[in-house]
Amino acid sequence: MMIALVGLCLLVQLTGCSNTRTVYVPVPQQQIPASLTAETPQPFIPDPLTYGASLDLNVSLLAALGMCNRDKADIRKVEDARLSGSESGSE
Repeated sequence: MMIALVGLCLLVQLTGCSNTRTVYVPVPQQQIPASLTAETPQPFIPDPLTYGASLDLNVSLLAALGMCNRDKADIRKVEDARLSGSESGSE
């Protein structure tokens, strides 16, 4: 008799949860900052190009390449955040 009463109490508690409602809220699109899509400045190439100046040019080119790679990584983070935000809203 006692087991039946406990079972009925649990059944009543389970039916109380059936009235939940799922509401999806639209998430605004995150814009990619203009600083990430801005053109990377090109280093000046001296004329005539001497050996010492070519070493300085290599340093400048590697710095520009590093800036481009950093911008691409930041854009990937923005895109991943956008995709994960839209996936959680569509479930």
